[in-house]
Amino acid sequence: MMHRRALLVVGTGLAGVASTRRARAQLTPIPAAWLGRYDGAARFYRSIPLEDIYPPPKEPHVDRDDPAPFAVHFELGLVDERPEVRLRIDGGPMQTADSGEILRFATPFGGVAPLLASLGPYGPRSATLTVGRDLLGTEALFAHADGSFWRRHFTVRFTETGGDLILWIFDAAGTRARTWRGTAVKANR
Repeated sequence: MMHRRALLVVGTGLAGVASTRRARAQLTPIPAAWLGRYDGAARFYRSIPLEDIYPPPKEPHVDRDDPAPFAVHFELGLVDERPEVRLRIDGGPMQTADSGEILRFATPFGGVAPLLASLGPYGPRSATLTVGRDLLGTEALFAHADGSFWRRHFTVRFTETGGDLILWIFDAAGTRARTWRGTAVKANR
């Protein structure tokens, strides 16, 4: 009987060590090299009109988005060891307030973090941060005054001098996705 209890205690102790290692391995720190301010521009790339897929419509959707580039500014920082994304978009349907928006997230776990707080006059109802090997993205849900909503995705794939940007939005009906692409350069500090 003593032999069985000893194995049970040892087995429980090893499971605790293994689960602690698993939990630590799943924390996703933001690389220090990514922290800082970035300035860039994006332009309309294309839309994916989901309503046009099947059956083919009699009158297919025509893109009327302005192809002129607009400024995109973002800053990635840490507040109490948690990621904070400041984003200002100066044109297009995703344009933010002049002061931009600030999204504070929980510590990324398994590459994903939920929104803790949104600062700014027109922040999203909810948002998620995703951290990958060389990229960072946010998905935010915004509400219109009429109660409908739209989703904005902001992704930056980091490069040696800044990053490649992809912005896309889904309309309220979820029937059309529009994308913008651009680049940003990290500001020297």
